[in-house]
Amino acid sequence: MRRGRRPAGGIVVAAVAAALVTGAVPASAAGAAEAAMPGFLEPSDMPPDPFSAWYWSSGPSEGPYQAICAEALVLPEGDVWNATYSTPETAGGSQVSVVFPTEAAAAGFGAQAEASIAGCEARMEQEQPGRPVTFWDHGTVAAEEGAHVYGIGFQGGWGYQNQLVSVGRDGDTVTIVSWESNWGDPPVAAFKETTRVAVNKLR
Repeated sequence: MRRGRRPAGGIVVAAVAAALVTGAVPASAAGAAEAAMPGFLEPSDMPPDPFSAWYWSSGPSEGPYQAICAEALVLPEGDVWNATYSTPETAGGSQVSVVFPTEAAAAGFGAQAEASIAGCEARMEQEQPGRPVTFWDHGTVAAEEGAHVYGIGFQGGWGYQNQLVSVGRDGDTVTIVSWESNWGDPPVAAFKETTRVAVNKLR
């Protein structure tokens, strides 16, 4: 195991295939044609790393992947894509994008995603009461229908872990982008630019 980088399994990841409870995809859409894959970030779009360049851990592909602080979020069964990113030593990241049959359904899912992230601090402290967790609301990003950036910090098995996660929407498509590292301070401004690029690339 390379030093200083949290292994991929350390990220909270849980693939869930189920219908949405709120903003659910209508049954009539079940037989509709599969949506086209949205545009994804390139590795070079991730926040610049002081030690090395980013590369694909896994390129964009269809399938569920639940990002940092999104373990309470239920993903739909189809029209979900993900990609993961890494540097050799220091950082990891992901992007998950979901296409919905309507903008209203996408807006509802985006609200659910933000609620899941906002509840992350309480869930983490409940799971490990002796581990302090700090949560930040880093504000919004002007891109298409908008985006919101959050931060989480806690003591992990590989040192102090900084995490950033954002939710953004362009019409009927929602994307969740994450970054994490235990080397240095979180690059909030650069991650906001990454989020802006991610939302603008969706369509």
